[in-house]
Amino acid sequence: MKTSEHEFVTYGRRFVTYKWFKPIVVAILFIAFSLIFSSILTFLCGHAATDSTAFINQLNGGYDTMDVAHALSVISSEGAVATMIPALALAVFIVKDRPFSSYQSSRGGWNYRIFFIGLLISLIIVGIPNLILTFVMHDGTGINQFTIAGFIMLTLLGPIQCVAEEYVFRGLLMQTFGSWFRLPVLAVILQAAIFASMHPYNVIGVLEVFVFGLTFGLVAWMTKGIEIASAAHIVNNMVAFYTSGFGIGAIKEDVAM
Repeated sequence: MKTSEHEFVTYGRRFVTYKWFKPIVVAILFIAFSLIFSSILTFLCGHAATDSTAFINQLNGGYDTMDVAHALSVISSEGAVATMIPALALAVFIVKDRPFSSYQSSRGGWNYRIFFIGLLISLIIVGIPNLILTFVMHDGTGINQFTIAGFIMLTLLGPIQCVAEEYVFRGLLMQTFGSWFRLPVLAVILQAAIFASMHPYNVIGVLEVFVFGLTFGLVAWMTKGIEIASAAHIVNNMVAFYTSGFGIGAIKEDVAM
């Protein structure tokens, strides 16, 4: 079956410079740069922390000890994930297999109109209901944990972290599998499985993330870009981050039904 040149999942094959092994080279360089950038951030934040040992232990504690309320913790966690964008851009620049914009969409780059429409729809469908549910479950009470700097850094880096994950999972991974197997549905499933495996939740939590990964992948496939998936990802995560920071909700590895 002939694939449309503007189909997103198999878009990588459209370029004359495409070779099956190039996504592997991009992935290896991306991982290396990501580790370097995140290590630098963690090192700097650790040395800036009042108690470096406690700071590192908090980072290593997973979601149960995740701190979204203080600037250094946000920079070293959300900021480290956000650096995946420049890491991927640098890897793509070195390999020169295709434009960086092709990881955003098969429509010629990032479309802000689509993104903001997706953001509005996500707020209505996901954000507001989740916020109401969290308030109801916790009686709308809690102790604010945010510092001013922490709130600002979370507001800046939280959305970028979500977009970074879309670049990697719905962009790099899904398009790589799509280009190899030429089966978009298989590519959507594979990237969702890897996406879920990267989140240290219990079984229920991992299954929930898998469903999110499938949904984001299908949306990216159908809309030929990661803008709406990024918008939904941002709304979902930021509601969880803000409610946790304000002491209304909690981010835990053990997710209940």
